[in-house]
Amino acid sequence: MTPKVGTQLQEVNLNLVQTIADQQITEDRLNLQLTRLRLMYDFVSALNAAQTINEIYQIALNGICPALHTSRAAVVVVDHRHRLKYQESIGISDRYKRLVKDFFYRFKDEIKLKTSLFPNCAALPSDRNLQKFLLDEKIGAIARFPLEYENRNLGDIIAYFDSPRHFTAEEIQLTQTIITYVAIALTRKEAEIALKESQQFIQRIADTTPSILYIFDIEEYRNIYCNQSITSILGYTPQQIQSMDRFLLKNVVHPHDLFKVMEHYQQIRHSQTSDLFVIEYRMIDAEGDCKWFYSQETGFLRNPDGTIKQTIGCASDITKLKEVETRLQASLVEKEVLIREVHHRVKNNLSVIDSLLSMQARYVHDDQALRLLLDSQRRIHTMALIHEQLYQSHDMGKVDFCEYLHRLTTNLYSSTNFNSEQVQLKLDVNPIILNIDTAISLGLIVNELLTNCFKHAFPDRPNGLIEVILQKSAIDQNLHLIIQDDGIGIPKNIDSRETDSLGLRLVKILAQQLRASFDVSTEAGTSFHFTFQEN
Repeated sequence: MTPKVGTQLQEVNLNLVQTIADQQITEDRLNLQLTRLRLMYDFVSALNAAQTINEIYQIALNGICPALHTSRAAVVVVDHRHRLKYQESIGISDRYKRLVKDFFYRFKDEIKLKTSLFPNCAALPSDRNLQKFLLDEKIGAIARFPLEYENRNLGDIIAYFDSPRHFTAEEIQLTQTIITYVAIALTRKEAEIALKESQQFIQRIADTTPSILYIFDIEEYRNIYCNQSITSILGYTPQQIQSMDRFLLKNVVHPHDLFKVMEHYQQIRHSQTSDLFVIEYRMIDAEGDCKWFYSQETGFLRNPDGTIKQTIGCASDITKLKEVETRLQASLVEKEVLIREVHHRVKNNLSVIDSLLSMQARYVHDDQALRLLLDSQRRIHTMALIHEQLYQSHDMGKVDFCEYLHRLTTNLYSSTNFNSEQVQLKLDVNPIILNIDTAISLGLIVNELLTNCFKHAFPDRPNGLIEVILQKSAIDQNLHLIIQDDGIGIPKNIDSRETDSLGLRLVKILAQQLRASFDVSTEAGTSFHFTFQEN
């Protein structure tokens, strides 16, 4: 072998050794990266599997310590009172934590706990008190890594070292990745906890509501959700209700109300508004007893075509209210029958008195006494007519005064010797409903004044006109009763308000009972104008 060939072989061997060494370095680096990827995968998986915030803190410290080649670290936060709190720690004594917390509380107004940039080294803080605490704990340097996500500070991870040191680019990158994953995990877990607490809060409200809260699927005719109140009201658990599936309505709704409920849901299904829909219906509980419910529902979920798929509603048990309503209706019917019977008996008793006066009149030969008896009969008949109309009315406390006036005036007119060609009786009465007290007083006033008209208005005339007007003012809601004639009028020497006539004195008393003002005009015949409001 020549020297030249030997030299070439030596160079080839050196190149081969260098290549093998480079490949080994590359392979070691790849293996290290694979190991770190596996560790990071396990780290992230552990974060995702954590059930509590404290578990995330523990996993974070277990991940940060190997990455920075230390055995001591802590997670600290500042609460709303600006107090430093150690959430989790490794390798730190309770004494040290207590000293640091007290220090930060005493000087909280002087120390600005601002979020620092990610450090590239570990060093001692500038404050001498903190330096003393650290050195007593045999800590030579610290590094602070802020936990931040979406501009929210979630606390800090503090790493403790025996002496000051700089971090390599690889350590910084790995630590940044760990911190980011921890911050994301904390944010997600806080959101999960807040959502769970919100759901539990809403569920507690739902379960303590005395009514049944539910979500019903109209398309599938099944229950999606109901609160625990259904158990105390109907005896079914929410799970039993949901297991009934499509047969829910047939199983729990009263057969006589099933069609009404189905129509109710079809109406909701095609509604384009967010209105409340109400319905009363009966349901059968687990014991087979019937109960009344009042439900209010509105659309909860719509299909793409706009039809309502699900409703959310509240069903209140109104069984006791229905029972009370039934008893009240029965009681009202009984009272109506009783009041109707009272009116009937009062009318009969007045008729008996009228008959007695008629019998008594047969034995009276004095014309003045006979006229007084006939006047009393007319008054009694006027009151009896009210009770007769009430007996026949649907409303026991109200009188259709228009109808009553027609009957009263017709009876009074028929008792006279006039005919329609001689004296005309004209009524202008609006439909007005009055209570019994007002109607009786007003009826007696009409009776007295019409009787006076018939007796005294037309002594020497072959014809005349009597008008009765009853109207309600649209402005002040006052009632106006006008009784007027075109006869001879009241003589000027007689004061209608101070007369000794029983009839006019009675009119004055009745007007006072009605709290009515009245005016008397004798310019063209006689006119009485009463103004009052019904009490």
